[in-house]
Amino acid sequence: MSNVYDVEVITLSDLRADQHGVLISDLAEIICEVFSEAPWNESFSAGRIMFGLGVEMMRKNSILVTAKHKQDGQLIGYILGQELVVKSDDPRDQTFFKISGGHELDFLAHNNQRTFYVGGLGVRANYRRLGVAEQLSAALLRELKQNKFAFRLGRTDIKAEGMRNLYSKQGFIELPVRDINYPERSYWLLSLI
Repeated sequence: MSNVYDVEVITLSDLRADQHGVLISDLAEIICEVFSEAPWNESFSAGRIMFGLGVEMMRKNSILVTAKHKQDGQLIGYILGQELVVKSDDPRDQTFFKISGGHELDFLAHNNQRTFYVGGLGVRANYRRLGVAEQLSAALLRELKQNKFAFRLGRTDIKAEGMRNLYSKQGFIELPVRDINYPERSYWLLSLI
């Protein structure tokens, strides 16, 4: 672990218990910061992100892991995702089709194997290169193995060198699948079995 930050799993109950909304507000701030940078260049409003985080945390088997600065308590990074299914009657569930626009990833559910998809991983700019993303990912992988997931799936822009390098370093393989809605994004897979 680091001398600079602590990593912890956050539950929906933790978010609900945060009476002043500090955690969700800090998360929204990080997401707005990270996704305003190239190659995404998005201009999300904090309100939109806060609403979206509530939705994400209610998805099937969602997991949120955060990194918090030890000294000042500031949130400095996060990783968030949920279980994917081939199809579901529950509109909150995330399906392979919803994330990719196609059925090329459905094979990951063969023999009822479970796949966890990370829709967001971000670290504040002044805390990068300190191993925060690696520690967030390691904590998530421990949770996934404990919960018997077979695969960890991620998606990133082909120009996002930092994320692509992190995936490679952690043993992910880039799949020959492009996102139909965002063709500049590719999928990365890590087997947990």
